[in-house]
Amino acid sequence: MNTSPNITKSARHSRAASQTILLLLATLLTIPSLSALGAPRRLVLALDSIAYRDVKALQEGITYKDRHGKLCQLQGFHQGYFPVSRLVSTFPSASDVAWTEIFGNRPLPGYQRTYFSIAANQEIWMNGVTSSMEYEKQMTWRVNSSVHNAMGYVRPRKTFQYEADKLVEDFLNTTSPDANYYAYFVSTDSAQHMACDIFTMLATLDKKLTELRARYLAREGRELEVLILSDHANNHTGAGQRVQIRSYLKKAGYRITKSLLQPKDVVLPTAGIESWVELHNQPAETEQLVELLSHLQGVDVLSAQIPGETNRFIVMNSKGERASIAWDTANNSFRYAPESGDPLNYRPVLVTLAQKGQLDVNGYAASDAWMAETLPLRYPLALERIAWGHTRAALNPATILISLNDGYVHADWLVRAASRLARFGGTHGGLDDLDSNGMLLSSFAPTQDTSTRRVASCYGGFAGLREYRTNELGAEWITAKAQALTLLPRGSLDWGKYTFSGDQVFLHVWTPGFSQHNRNASVEVRLGKVLPLSNVLTLWGCLGTIQTRKQHLMLKSPVAFSTTSTCEHLYPLPPDLLLEPHQTYQLSGRIPAQTNAVGRFKFTFRTDDRGQPVPY
Repeated sequence: MNTSPNITKSARHSRAASQTILLLLATLLTIPSLSALGAPRRLVLALDSIAYRDVKALQEGITYKDRHGKLCQLQGFHQGYFPVSRLVSTFPSASDVAWTEIFGNRPLPGYQRTYFSIAANQEIWMNGVTSSMEYEKQMTWRVNSSVHNAMGYVRPRKTFQYEADKLVEDFLNTTSPDANYYAYFVSTDSAQHMACDIFTMLATLDKKLTELRARYLAREGRELEVLILSDHANNHTGAGQRVQIRSYLKKAGYRITKSLLQPKDVVLPTAGIESWVELHNQPAETEQLVELLSHLQGVDVLSAQIPGETNRFIVMNSKGERASIAWDTANNSFRYAPESGDPLNYRPVLVTLAQKGQLDVNGYAASDAWMAETLPLRYPLALERIAWGHTRAALNPATILISLNDGYVHADWLVRAASRLARFGGTHGGLDDLDSNGMLLSSFAPTQDTSTRRVASCYGGFAGLREYRTNELGAEWITAKAQALTLLPRGSLDWGKYTFSGDQVFLHVWTPGFSQHNRNASVEVRLGKVLPLSNVLTLWGCLGTIQTRKQHLMLKSPVAFSTTSTCEHLYPLPPDLLLEPHQTYQLSGRIPAQTNAVGRFKFTFRTDDRGQPVPY
C-alpha cells in the first residue's frame, strides 16, 4: 500500500513533538514545584494577649452570654489541634518584654516604650503606636501601619478581620523558601482592652485557618503545620479602679519626677492602662517604699531587689507578709524564705520539693523544679519571673515592681479619662495567673506547659525569623553589656560580645549597601545638640526644635569579626568626639559610597554624666 508523502511527513512531525513533550515532562519531574519551593512548612502565629483559659474553654465548648445578653454556643480549635498548654509570661506580663524573651532577642531598654534610662537619668518616651520593636520587624508578615494599630481601639473587630484576611492572602502568595513563616496579630490585644468578644474572634480565626489548611493540603500535598502562641493573658476584669499611687506617694513626702536628683524623688513610667506599676527610686529609700506601698489600696504583691545585693529580692503582699528570694545564677536555682507570713503561698511547694529531694542543703531548688510545682498556682513560676524582672527582662529594670489586685489599674489621668468614653474589658501586666498564663497550641505535635524564656528551645530556637537588616538602613549605639544579655544569638554581633570591652560604646550601622563595598567601608556622621523646647520657644517664639553647630566626623576601620554579616558594621566611638553630659543629641549619617537618600540615617540619643552616648 502506498502512503501519502504529506501524511508521512505529518506523522514524523507528530512523533517528534511527542518526544519533545515527553522529554520536557521528564525534566520537570526532576525539579521541585515552584509552590513547594515557596511554601513554608509551618505557620507560627503570634497572637497578642490570648489567655490559656480562654482557648482551653473554647476547645471544650462554651455556652455564654455576650455583651448584649445573647446566649452563645461556641467551640473552636478542637479539630486538628492538640490540647492547649500554658505559656507563662514575664513579670511584668507585658507584650514588649514577653515577645522579646519568646524570640530570644536582646532585652529592650524598658518594659514598655516609656521607660526610665538609668545612665541618662531621664524618663524617655517613645510612641507605642508608631514605633516598632525588634520582634515586630522579625515577622514574615504583620500589618505595619500606625493607622491600623490605632484603629484596633476604634474598630477592633474590623481590624482583626482585616488581619486574618491579609494573613491568609500573604501566606498563600509567599515566595519565601524558609521552613517557618511568622505572623503577628496585634488586634487581639486592643480588642480585649475594648471588651470585644474574644471567643467569637478566636472561633472566626479557627475557621479561617481551617480553610487555609485545606487549600494548602490541596496545593502542596502535605499538611500545614500550625503553631499558635501568645505573650500573656488578659484578666477580663472590666474598667477597674485607678490606683492612687501618685497622691499616696506625695502625701508620704515623695516627689514624682522625670529624673532622680533628690532622696525622695520617684520616677513612675506609665503607658496605657495596666495592672502593674514600676518605680525607680534612690536605693536608700527602697526598704521604706516597699513597706509604705504594701499598704496602698489596690496592691496585691510587690517585689524589689535588695539594695547592694545583686541576686536577692524582697517580695511582700498587702497583708504585710514578707519573704526573700535568693537566686544562684550559676545553677539557675532559687531559694524562697518566708520571713513573716507567706506572701506567695509557696510553703506547700517547699514541703513538696523537700519530699521529692529537690531542695539542696542550702534550700535551693532548680528553676525547672519550681516551674513544675507552681504552674497551677495563683503566682506561677514567681521566683524566676521576679528575679528576671529586676535584672534581665529590661536593660533598665525597675527598683520596685507592683502587681495590682483584680479590679485595679494604673494609668495616667488623660488615658484613664479617655477610657471612660468606651467600654473597657480588662488589662494585664500582673504576676498572677489571670494576667500571666498565655497559650501554646499546635496542630502537629503535643505541647507542654512552659514559659516565655523556654518556649524557643522547644521549636528549634524559632529559626528563620526575618533578617530585616539585610533589606533596611539603620543605626544605633550598642555595648557588649547589652549584647551579652541576648538569649538566642542569631548573628555575628551577638557573638561579638566576647571580643570588645563591656563599657565601650560602638555605632552599629546596617544597610544592604555595605554588601556592595569592602569590609572597610566608611561612614560619615554629623552630631548636633537638640535644644529643649522651652529654649526654642524663648529664642524663636515658635514650636519645634533646633540644633547647635554640628560636629562632622568620618568613621573608618570598622571592628573586624570573622563572621560579620556583610550588611552590618560596627564602629568604635571616636576619641575626639566631644559631647556634653545629660544632653540630647541628633546623629545623622550617610555612607559616602551611596549618594541617594537610601544611604542616609538619623536618630536621637542622650548622654550620661560623662558625656558618653547612652545606648539604652
